Amino acid sequence: MDDLSRVDRDPNAAESGSVHEGDQPRSAAVLAGQLRRAFVAGELTAYFQPQYDLKTGRVVAVEALCRWQHPQDGLLLPGRFIDIAEQYGLIADLGRYMLEESGRQIADWNKRGVSMSVSINVSPSELTPEFAASVLGRLRELDLPRGAVTVEIIESPEILYSDEEFTTLNALIDGGVGVSIDDFGTGSTSLELVRRLPLTEVKIDKSLVQDGSAEVDALVRECLAIARDRGAHVVAEGIETREHFDRAVGWGCDRAQGYFFSPPLPVAEVEPLLSESAA
Repeated sequence: MDDLSRVDRDPNAAESGSVHEGDQPRSAAVLAGQLRRAFVAGELTAYFQPQYDLKTGRVVAVEALCRWQHPQDGLLLPGRFIDIAEQYGLIADLGRYMLEESGRQIADWNKRGVSMSVSINVSPSELTPEFAASVLGRLRELDLPRGAVTVEIIESPEILYSDEEFTTLNALIDGGVGVSIDDFGTGSTSLELVRRLPLTEVKIDKSLVQDGSAEVDALVRECLAIARDRGAHVVAEGIETREHFDRAVGWGCDRAQGYFFSPPLPVAEVEPLLSESAA
């Protein structure tokens, strides 16, 4: 499996800087070695943050978010180890793990009558036909239905608008995998990207959701108009207050996620929310 990775956009995900052990900073190389061992030691786990349909109020999807139960430092968010994973060639291993864990979980929920889909992030640098083939092959092995998995294209590195990228994204969509532009409004995620890239979903970044300016309002409404014309649905991220929620509803977003509804949760804690929505 090629590189699938997830970096949280929740309020605590901005953790950065050196990881400390006692009074001495722990080097990136040391942490990378510990991350290699974490796969074998079972220290990694998938948390899930629900996405709510804004018309029905039901949970219709979850976003898979990686957590590392570090033996010395406790529960680490991806902001503490994703860059190191990329630097030391571990991002593909992390991606395989996240796809496997979330895919198996979605398959289990579906078998128990809880119809749910999952989103997992992917770097633009991984958009090759081989990547699409490997993802689609594993989803077939898991016997997941069309629409069960969406890949979220993160904002860095920039999309090159290459034939290879377009071929890969179209192959994923044709194979029943959703394609989402993550973090619209940040980095290189522009209206041009929404216009041109093969997609099924656009996610509005929380920086826009939490900005009440007229300029942002106009930008988001233009984005929604383009997404509607292309048959894509729109998700508002980072909903933390009633004001944010009302703004997302006012824009006409289809779905929303954020701490206003629920933080990312382990399987045992998110399942009651999914069961309530399925009832």
